[in-house]
Amino acid sequence: MGGAALLWLLTFLLGKLAFIVVCHGAEPISVGDVAAIVWHGLPMDLSTTAYLLLLPWLCAWIAGNWPSSWRWLRPLLLAFNALAAIVIAACIVGDIALYPFWGFKLDATIWTYIDSPRDAIASVSTAFVLLHLAAFILLAVCIFLGARLVLSSISIKGKTGRRWFLHRSPLLQFIVRNLLFALVGVLLFIVLRGGITESTMNVGNAYFSDRQFLNHAAVNPAFSLLSSSQKAERFDLLYRSMPAEEAASLLAGLYPVTTSPSILLTSRPSILLLFWEGCGGQLTASLGGPTGEAAITPNLDSLARSGIFFSELRANSFRTDRGTLSTLSGQPAYPMHSLMKMAMRASHLPSIARTLQAAGYATSFTYGGDLNFTNMKGYLLSTGFQHTVSEDDFSRSERATSKWGVCDSILFERLYEETISAVTVPDGSSSPFFHAALTLSSHEPWDVPASFRRPSDPDEKVASFRYTDHHLGRFISHLRQTSLWDNLLIIILPDHGVLATDVLDWQDPRFFHIPMVWTGGAVTGSATVNALMNQSDLPATLLSQLDLPHDDFPWSRDVLSPAYTRPFTYSTFNDGFAITVNNSQRTTGSSQTTTVFFDNKAQSATTYGDSRLQDSLTHLGKAILQRSYDHLEQLH
Repeated sequence: MGGAALLWLLTFLLGKLAFIVVCHGAEPISVGDVAAIVWHGLPMDLSTTAYLLLLPWLCAWIAGNWPSSWRWLRPLLLAFNALAAIVIAACIVGDIALYPFWGFKLDATIWTYIDSPRDAIASVSTAFVLLHLAAFILLAVCIFLGARLVLSSISIKGKTGRRWFLHRSPLLQFIVRNLLFALVGVLLFIVLRGGITESTMNVGNAYFSDRQFLNHAAVNPAFSLLSSSQKAERFDLLYRSMPAEEAASLLAGLYPVTTSPSILLTSRPSILLLFWEGCGGQLTASLGGPTGEAAITPNLDSLARSGIFFSELRANSFRTDRGTLSTLSGQPAYPMHSLMKMAMRASHLPSIARTLQAAGYATSFTYGGDLNFTNMKGYLLSTGFQHTVSEDDFSRSERATSKWGVCDSILFERLYEETISAVTVPDGSSSPFFHAALTLSSHEPWDVPASFRRPSDPDEKVASFRYTDHHLGRFISHLRQTSLWDNLLIIILPDHGVLATDVLDWQDPRFFHIPMVWTGGAVTGSATVNALMNQSDLPATLLSQLDLPHDDFPWSRDVLSPAYTRPFTYSTFNDGFAITVNNSQRTTGSSQTTTVFFDNKAQSATTYGDSRLQDSLTHLGKAILQRSYDHLEQLH
């Protein structure tokens, strides 16, 4: 098996080098870039190799215990090697052939062309087809011959052959042999899974640069095809409830591109965007939570009073990967799909980071946990974040402070160090930065020091939010004392709500109701914005304040604009959605809302508020759901 592993790894290495040579175009590639591509792509190559070794491992285990079976196992392995050689050669050559046209790695998109090969090759010359066909045949033959050579070197001995342990009992030989095979099997499983952490191997694991070609070069094309094929669906066929024209008509004018008067003292502030893990509005005094000695988020509440408080924000979803993507890319969330996990589709999204980077901002993202989880690292690096910090950038002792990685006290210390480190351009002047960070301590298992618990706490979860709030307050206090403060905008909002205190179900309007605060020296003063909004409205609202274009965020609305006259929020949960409107249909001054939850499984709606709005809001929600999946199908 060792020889087979080396054969596959060598094949993938040569494939990467060929991809770089043929597909780099005008992209400058240094020796260091090549080394980085190989190194960061190696775990995915190992994972793919482990998949390819599963059947040989099983055959070796059978033959090791029943040597006579080798007579029929050997032809089986020859057939498997021939098939594997064809598939891997097709993936490598196909990836190289298609990348200059597609601009993304080989994935399940290829299946849409298999039924019409004539149409697929209509735009290329006969010489192009013949050249790549010859390369495919040559590579497949070479792989197969190499695999056959490895197979011919294997010798399975029966009872008359040499035994591992001379003068030992057959039973001991049997036990040791099978223990070794079991150990190899476990190692194969760990390697193909991508390790023993919470996250499994995904395409984003190979991403390491803000230069997209380097990331693509590191990705194993066979793994990319396999991974995307498992998720391949015709999204434009999902959640169909009305003609496309009717859905488009219902959404007309709901997502206008507008501008708004400034609430900032500077047009180019440095920006800190802090995602607070799961901080539901019911935990904050600002939205009706505990006060006084029982207060859970006194520092956030204080910032809400002194800064700009968005009191009617609704989370787009119920998961971190969906909420952060909605916030950064201005996208709706999907009830049954995570767009962040769809690496190639997600890489084509607009993002705050990409727009700010183009405007001269330095961009980074800090998280104390595993940034490969749900392909987050791949998404961040492909949408404008130049630098990322994750648990691997902390010491072993720091990573041991939380089940998920680094506790928030250490995270805020690291973020403070990064923030006060001046970002300079070659002439020595300071450039603005956009730093985003995601906390993690306020997440199950809610493990924080006992000193943050109160006898009056309704459950064990709230202490973790009090803990994060304490360290958030210290972080803000320290920043106030720096020279950065006067030109700093800090935006604090959760990635989603939380089932805590008396909010016990996703189909509770309070679950999606979350706080958002803008603070810092760049803010004009204190104010409360009562406009209904989603997390996905942040890009248009923020970029409008910076006088930067946001027309590439079709699902994001500038809620500070006088032209935002049709306020509503749209959120998704598992196979369902929630839509909320003001009963008065005004952008400000009304906290009386109606929320309709639609459960697609049960095909039933539940209304909180004015039940007369149930049918119209359900119909509008279905139109948004349908159009959002149309949009998802078009992302590529």
